[in-house]
Amino acid sequence: MLRRMFPNVYEGWLVVGSSGVIVLVVAATFFYGFGTIFNEVRDEFGWSNASTALAFSLRNEIGGVGAIIVGVALDRVGPKRVLFTGISIAAAGVLAMSFMQELWHFYAVMVVIALGSSSAGGQVGLTAISTWFRQRRAFAMSLMTLGGGLGGIFVVLIGLLVDAAGWRWALRVLAAVMLVVGLVVGSNVRSRPAGHPQPLDGRHRDPFEIPDEELEEAEEWGVPVRRAISSHAFLLLSLAMLGSSFGFVALVVHQIPYLETELGLSKALASSSVAVFTLSSIVGRLGFGFLGDKYPKRLMMAAAIGMLSVGLLIVAVAPNLWVAMIGIAIGAPGFGGTIPLRPSMTADYFGTTHFGTINGTMQFLSTTGGAVGPWVVGRVVDLEGDYTVGWLIAAVVVAAVGVPAALAATTPTALRDEYRGAATV
Repeated sequence: MLRRMFPNVYEGWLVVGSSGVIVLVVAATFFYGFGTIFNEVRDEFGWSNASTALAFSLRNEIGGVGAIIVGVALDRVGPKRVLFTGISIAAAGVLAMSFMQELWHFYAVMVVIALGSSSAGGQVGLTAISTWFRQRRAFAMSLMTLGGGLGGIFVVLIGLLVDAAGWRWALRVLAAVMLVVGLVVGSNVRSRPAGHPQPLDGRHRDPFEIPDEELEEAEEWGVPVRRAISSHAFLLLSLAMLGSSFGFVALVVHQIPYLETELGLSKALASSSVAVFTLSSIVGRLGFGFLGDKYPKRLMMAAAIGMLSVGLLIVAVAPNLWVAMIGIAIGAPGFGGTIPLRPSMTADYFGTTHFGTINGTMQFLSTTGGAVGPWVVGRVVDLEGDYTVGWLIAAVVVAAVGVPAALAATTPTALRDEYRGAATV
């Protein structure tokens, strides 16, 4: 649709923008927005912090398992079909959650939503974008992930909606928004077709340069899935993201409950802190996305994860709201930086032919940290009565696991050259 309206704009940028809108909707409703109903659901049903947080852990773990299936589907049927299916499933799950009455209902619908959002979120856009860009890949991916950052701003509105209409009707409104926006905008998301008339990266080339057809053929390479996932680079990059996910998902899930219960903020004010988190993460997404195209990505990844650890440490020892917000403002750019760097490194290391499957498998492994982190922090709160020890544990795990693994995740040069060379013969 958009490519007909803007024929002179490189279609890759239209794919980036459309994917970013989809990520915004999913992030605002499912990833960030659900934090606004945490206390309401817990209090209404009398569940513990750990039991409530377990649903969010299931969200991340099931989403990781689904990432493998989604990755295979992306390589076989393309982004558009996968995205439409995912949006429909996720919206249906959000609607079903508004009718839940039992704890097992909560867990069941969270599984459904996780599977749907896996098929509609960033994984789909990243797979499509990887085919449209090479030299600008990290920056293009960072622009797409801005949708996730901007999605956090809308949490303020979601918090107001929960206060005004109750959490059940808020979920019903969010389901409708997710379905309508997702299906309309998603029609613009597709992989780069063979023989596309616009040059790769959207750059105008000198007529004496290599013809576009030959350059595009040279880009059609990929390490087989089994070889890729058995490489040290794949395992180390997955481990780096596992450590990072432990901390940032715990912060996303518990940020609003922490500010409400320990610092005494209102729902609306606590929700506004998510806007600070996501706006700060935008700095990291754009900054590290830009730097990742100029400097070694693994060093940028290690720096980003290190910032997240420092931010969590500050939150752990924060005596008041202002210090806590400083910690959030430092940790958020670190979290944001990992979002475009990891898939960009994956495409650089293993090519784009099997990107969907390889990226999905890596996402599954890394989300284990995201599943465990919220539950651990919630359990510690139940035992200790506050968040201090939980935040400290999260900071240590991020620093001890994520940073060293990122530094060690060097380029698999021999493996990459073997298959990249074969594609150009």
